[in-house]
Amino acid sequence: MRKFVLFVALLFVALVAGAAFAIWFDYNPKGMSPAFYTEKMQHAIRVFTIPLPTIVILGVLFSGISAFLARSDRPNVYLLVAATVCIMAVALITRFGNIPINNQILKWSISSPPSNWMDLAQKWWHFQTLRTVLAIAALAFLISATLKQRHVSK
Repeated sequence: MRKFVLFVALLFVALVAGAAFAIWFDYNPKGMSPAFYTEKMQHAIRVFTIPLPTIVILGVLFSGISAFLARSDRPNVYLLVAATVCIMAVALITRFGNIPINNQILKWSISSPPSNWMDLAQKWWHFQTLRTVLAIAALAFLISATLKQRHVSK
């Protein structure tokens, strides 16, 4: 059971980290026109609104369960708690950082985004950078816990 839950945690956190990494590369507002940025973001917000938060929540859930199941294995539980904290931070940054900006972007006109569009885009980008780093850290902690568990079980 413990290995299965850890596998599922790894799967969902890997999906989050991969998505965050790809978005980090592709959605940097530097060099984009206001209209292109607005259209691109509005499309992405509509497409990603359901699947990405779902996999983040599942990553939090299964990482947390993995930490609970490993509670008697001190070195491993610390890695799993660290992974859970990182992926929870991704969820909180998304909810309280990116989503309020996304809600504003959805109201913009593609042909005439607000004059402060770049300020909001840079703020969103800052949150995205934090999410990417934290998601990759969560994945690294989970991989470390998996390798440690495998090593211990031999």
